[in-house]
Amino acid sequence: QISYASTAPELSDPGRYEFFSRVVPPDSYQAQAMVAVVRALGWSYVSTLASEGNYGESGVEAFVQSSREAGGLCIAQSIKIPREPKPGEFAKVIGRLMETSTARGVVLFANEDDIR
Repeated sequence: QISYASTAPELSDPGRYEFFSRVVPPDSYQAQAMVAVVRALGWSYVSTLASEGNYGESGVEAFVQSSREAGGLCIAQSIKIPREPKPGEFAKVIGRLMETSTARGVVLFANEDDIR
């Protein structure tokens, strides 16, 4: 199988997924690149925002791990967007992000609908 969108790092295990290939990098590579971007911007304090589910939660987890390994980066807060957000949920998320106004940016691992 060749996937155009599967980014889960566990799919990189050739012992378990011998006949699997992908055309996009796993989330762990995306997270490393995002850490590099955050550092290049000179940011040391950021929040994370993830869509509930494998992509969002694994992506943030990989970002946090990569940021620890790189050093010099602190996570202000990590917020999760529910799988089926209720009306007003995004306003609550924005309010929570504003509580940490000293964070320089927000790193997102979210699906297209949540980002919109």
